[in-house]
Amino acid sequence: MKHSIIIAAIAAAVAAPLAAQAQNAYVGANIGRAEQKFDIPSGSGTENTTGYKLYGGYEYTKNVGAEIGFVDFRKVEGSESGYGASSKPTAIYAAATGTFPLNAQVSLFGKLGLAYNRAKIEAWLPGQFYSTTKNKTNAMIGLGASFALDQKITFVAEYENFGKVAEQNDLSVKADLLSVGVRVKF
Repeated sequence: MKHSIIIAAIAAAVAAPLAAQAQNAYVGANIGRAEQKFDIPSGSGTENTTGYKLYGGYEYTKNVGAEIGFVDFRKVEGSESGYGASSKPTAIYAAATGTFPLNAQVSLFGKLGLAYNRAKIEAWLPGQFYSTTKNKTNAMIGLGASFALDQKITFVAEYENFGKVAEQNDLSVKADLLSVGVRVKF
């Protein structure tokens, strides 16, 4: 009996700091407007669609944290007179986060990190079809605001720019996401 009390006390002593640490971890999901900007030799254009992201993070302090996530910008396509192109980029990112609390519920935040982007690009013209997948790693930046409903649930609105997600010769595709979502702390 004495050994089980000692073991329970040791387990509680080890688990208490871990439980406190877990309170700073969160997961989230956002949905919003994904924008892709195309630059090709004959011109440029912008296409929008509904994109989403899934992410998780950890707040080391009330001001500093880290976040990783997956973004799907979805497929956009355009064609005219038998000529056309489509792009379907995704990104996996890791970023440092900075938070500036305005009061107990509202905060502003920013993030700066690296994104591994993957884009499937297709182009067609009468009698020809071209398809390729491009990978590109570059910086990403984000700004946003959050509203804490309680200690576990937070609503967020944010803008993230992932820069050029694909590039080849005279073709480039840039992507960003303007989204709203919810974060849940453990």
